[in-house]
Amino acid sequence: MRRASWAAALLFITLITSGAQAADRLKLERIDVQRWPTVQMYLTLVDGDGRPIAARVKEDFRIILDSADQGAATAVKTFDQTGEPVNVIVVAQVTGAMNEVIDDVKKGVRAIADTLDAKTKPKMALLGYAAETKRVAELSPPADVEAAVSGLTIDEGIEVHMLDAVRTAIDLLNAVPKGERKLIVLFADGVDVNQEKKAFTAIGRRAQENGIIIDTIGYAPFEPAKMKSLGELSKASQGNERACKGPGDVTAQFGNVADEIKKQYLVTFEVALNADGKVHAFQAIVDAAGHNPYSTTIDVKIPEKNFHPKVETKKEGTRWWLWLLVGVGGLAVILFLAWLIFREKDEPFEAEVAPPVVAPSPTPGGKQRTMALDTGAPGKTPALGWIVATSGRHANQTFKFKPGRTLVGTGPDCDIVVDDQFMSAHHCEVRVEPNGSYKLVDLGSTNGIVVNDKKVREHELVDNDLFRLGRTEFKFKSIS
Repeated sequence: MRRASWAAALLFITLITSGAQAADRLKLERIDVQRWPTVQMYLTLVDGDGRPIAARVKEDFRIILDSADQGAATAVKTFDQTGEPVNVIVVAQVTGAMNEVIDDVKKGVRAIADTLDAKTKPKMALLGYAAETKRVAELSPPADVEAAVSGLTIDEGIEVHMLDAVRTAIDLLNAVPKGERKLIVLFADGVDVNQEKKAFTAIGRRAQENGIIIDTIGYAPFEPAKMKSLGELSKASQGNERACKGPGDVTAQFGNVADEIKKQYLVTFEVALNADGKVHAFQAIVDAAGHNPYSTTIDVKIPEKNFHPKVETKKEGTRWWLWLLVGVGGLAVILFLAWLIFREKDEPFEAEVAPPVVAPSPTPGGKQRTMALDTGAPGKTPALGWIVATSGRHANQTFKFKPGRTLVGTGPDCDIVVDDQFMSAHHCEVRVEPNGSYKLVDLGSTNGIVVNDKKVREHELVDNDLFRLGRTEFKFKSIS
């Protein structure tokens, strides 16, 4: 009986832990309050496996100020649309434990370098560590790091000095101008010569105080408990923690970091609080497919007065002649109109008889819809409806709809199968309504449906409608 009780308890703990890991996470990285009462939040939203969640719109985000809801966002865009620079340092463990995945780590570093937009003048560096920290590439353009990544080699040192390598990365990023985005990507198994929890927490807080985020990628498939220390680093610095279950996950998790860099949200809010020069607690909440994760909380001192740009007006002398001109002109207009009126009374004319206007036949109220012409057959549906992919891996590919219901998603049982990791297995369906129109319906997908730049649950399609599922865009077409 005792053994059964222990087994049940272990199963319960496992279920609770796995459920927590599967939850979506919203991280508040930094806040800009310099244009108060306008507030800008830099937010990352990822699922339980560390994949960024895209396609969120402004209505999905709300701001919490001192535990009070201040309303929805007024604007939202992704980081790759801001034109702002980002500074990234990859810190990789190169002990013998990483021998089987070192090539995957190099691919991951290249993936991050490739995602950085050269137009924004980003900076990147690469550090390897074992017993000592090796600077493989200093802060420089990402292309230089790609060229130097082959210098990341295995070191058979006995001691592992992970925290020293992170300290070096923090020192390098402190030289970057204040206000720019700063990120450390740490690939490690969580082992350091100093395994005290407070040591990891202290390094994470030091990074956070300097505006630096630490994202961790843990790899210890045979001893996953060792990666717990990585969570202390990411948690204290407002970063995201990721774990590799096996060698095949390494490249994918580096890819998730690359996507997070591009798809971080810059969300704008307007708050109803006058500037008071005091410290206030800021938090965000997002509607994420049926549940509402809250972000981490950041305390920020707001300005002492609201931002209201002054418009200078030039004082000029009184222009009496301008007013005189206006008065004379107005009087002339009145006299001219009076002359026209009396002239028409004196000179009658024959009114032209306009031809009768044939009014168009009334049409039923509501918006026009794409549907078949009625030829007398009751219940007639459109002869053909289809969609054309305009982006993604299926660009320019045509998909026809079925007569009644067409299931769309990544699942093999779907009528239209789309290769897009940001789509759900059963993402949505297209139904033919009794009136002959096509209706697009969300089936509870993770990233939702965006039609003509607006997030919807369902939508009656009109010819040439553009809509996005995951990261793939489609155009709707039909003929009768």
